[in-house]
Amino acid sequence: MFWNEGLKEESATYKLASSESRIIRSVAGPGSGKSFAIRRRIMRLLETGIDPEKILAITFTRTAAADLRKEISKIGVKGYEKITARTVHSHALLILHRSEIKTITSREPRMVIDHEISPALRDIEFPPETTIPDRKKMLEIYKSAWANAQTDEPGLPRNEAEEEFAYRIIEWLKYHHGMLVGEVIPIALRYLQDNPASPEIGKYDIILVDEYQDLNRAEQEFIKLLTGEKNIVIVGDDDQSIYRFKYAHPEGIREINNLYGEYDDILFNEIRRCPKDVTRLASNLISKNSNRTIGRLIPYEKNQEGIINLLQWNDYNQEIEGIVKIIKNEIDNKLVKPEDILILSPRRFFGYKIKDILRLNGIAAQSYFREDIIKNKNVQRAYSLLYLLAFPQDKIALRYLLGCKSSNFRLKQYKNLRKYVDDNNISFREALDYQLTGKIKIPNISEILDDYREILNDIAILKRRIIEEPENIFDYFYKNEDMEYEFREIILLFQEVLLFFPREDTDDEEYNSDWIKKVVSKLSETIALPDTPEDIDHVRIMSLHSSKGLSAKFVVMISMVDELIPYFPKDSSDLQEITEEQRRLFYVAMTRCKSSENDYPGRLIISSFIWLSGIEALKIRLKANPRRHKQMQTTRFLNDFGIIKPKTVLGNKFLDEMASENRNRHAK
Repeated sequence: MFWNEGLKEESATYKLASSESRIIRSVAGPGSGKSFAIRRRIMRLLETGIDPEKILAITFTRTAAADLRKEISKIGVKGYEKITARTVHSHALLILHRSEIKTITSREPRMVIDHEISPALRDIEFPPETTIPDRKKMLEIYKSAWANAQTDEPGLPRNEAEEEFAYRIIEWLKYHHGMLVGEVIPIALRYLQDNPASPEIGKYDIILVDEYQDLNRAEQEFIKLLTGEKNIVIVGDDDQSIYRFKYAHPEGIREINNLYGEYDDILFNEIRRCPKDVTRLASNLISKNSNRTIGRLIPYEKNQEGIINLLQWNDYNQEIEGIVKIIKNEIDNKLVKPEDILILSPRRFFGYKIKDILRLNGIAAQSYFREDIIKNKNVQRAYSLLYLLAFPQDKIALRYLLGCKSSNFRLKQYKNLRKYVDDNNISFREALDYQLTGKIKIPNISEILDDYREILNDIAILKRRIIEEPENIFDYFYKNEDMEYEFREIILLFQEVLLFFPREDTDDEEYNSDWIKKVVSKLSETIALPDTPEDIDHVRIMSLHSSKGLSAKFVVMISMVDELIPYFPKDSSDLQEITEEQRRLFYVAMTRCKSSENDYPGRLIISSFIWLSGIEALKIRLKANPRRHKQMQTTRFLNDFGIIKPKTVLGNKFLDEMASENRNRHAK
């Protein structure tokens, strides 16, 4: 098969595959065939003799990187397996892991999970006389400095206080041998900027970048430097930019000329994935945003119209029970399988509830709320203990564990301990062990010593449990159902990690130690840079953000109420900007629905409810009176569908009609 087989010369796919331009921008709507076009372009490059080892395909998320690898594997042209496909972060980490670069940058690429930076905000004692929330804000300023507006120079502090704060945080991270996830790209970028003769610059003849709209300013600069004077294809869609909280800059793809100058522009606006009616509604919805690139979406002529239901229920319990009945009906009638169903929820609270009810009805279901995987303090301590078990000299995990039971993280005692360690040139573990055995006496660290005794006891138990029953290791940490709820996601994730590293039944200490390191490293990497499993046999339940890059025949968006979507964080300032990003998020979620020419037409359900108890509203961070029910309303984004919006139907009435249809079907 040749690269141009079956392609029409006027098609966007042909134009992308055949273009000889050095710089190509392709703005591609959801499910518009960009992956197929990228595959055909790679086929052409390989057929014309381009060295596959000189091709780098790069994207934002691990899920998207996995999709790229899957697409590349379909090429079938000799050498395709030598093409590199990875995330922008993993590529930067590979650069930073080189020993000579670690020496130059004075940084150790050990990823610091969010909770592990908490002690630093106490230890740096800057700005003086400020609260921890104030320092958290300065930490966000530090992290976002590399993602400033497109016209700014990334990474420059704006004033002396920010500069001093950044210096102290960096020194703390250097001393404790760690790196924030958000620092990976900036440090790699600075290395490339300071070393323009680096072999990493211009190493690849062809770079293909997908999901460019999700990259921040530093990531865009990093890719520009990697490219050098070679060829680059930039693919993305500003309408699908949903990572504002990660400082994404959709302006990057809108104003590509600012970085690259002249470019060949290729537009993909025919939506091949979605049912026609979903495409029409999505087009009307996103047209309400300003400063867009694509314009109106075109439904794919061969797709079916699809089935769209807007449902509303009295309360969320009715909603969940009703949606489960609808899903069970589709499965029982052999219209879809569990793996064809995707449920999207604005809060894991609702997601966990519907998962439990699905399972009670004999339907395989799994949740993927990876954003909240390690928010609970009990989960945080469990994770850090596990990390210290794998890496006994890790300063960051130890520092967290020595202070996590105190609001000030035992600041004064830790300063005493650190002074002794530095003065005597020994490790923290050595100092604490010597103190326990009476070999030395460090004054005023009694509470830290008590914490250390507990840490040693917990690690001894974990070491035994991870060998004997690794899949149940987190059972040790929770004592009741409420605590088990908080551990759900990390338990699931850890069980997935175990599948990557089956353990031999051996008592060999060295083997077991290496195995634990591999397992915990994979767990840490997946928490820092989450993804979603590819091979599934169950209903998937996740947040709207996590659905990016996925598709399903039957998509259900539950609990689409106005205070959850759009959701305005406390102290929100630019309400229009937040509303537009939340509209993009809603747009991304609904366009996960896929159709086909002759198979299942594709079904989208957008569901809401009216009443929520005050206690439950408070649980999901909504303002409410715990003694009264809170009245909700369906998301305002339904009004953006315009005159083609389907009628919203009462959920119970819909169930009655469904039951009637089933009776008539069986009567025949």
